[in-house]
Amino acid sequence: MWYVGAMTNWEPKALTIDLSKFLGTPMTMDSFADGINADREPTDYKHEVRKVSDTETLTVNLAPGGGWAAIIK
Repeated sequence: MWYVGAMTNWEPKALTIDLSKFLGTPMTMDSFADGINADREPTDYKHEVRKVSDTETLTVNLAPGGGWAAIIK
């Protein structure tokens, strides 16, 4: 099981996470990301559950003052 997280200051950022660096087999990712209005409404978020594998690279878009968290199991 992996716990992965990111947060930013007041500037929006795009973060790339290469799953081949630590993931060995296909797993399920349960993630919480900034919603489309997160820069104006801090409670706006997007929850997603999906399969991921070690051949993927995730792109995470962080809103100003935002963050992202996932459990991969």
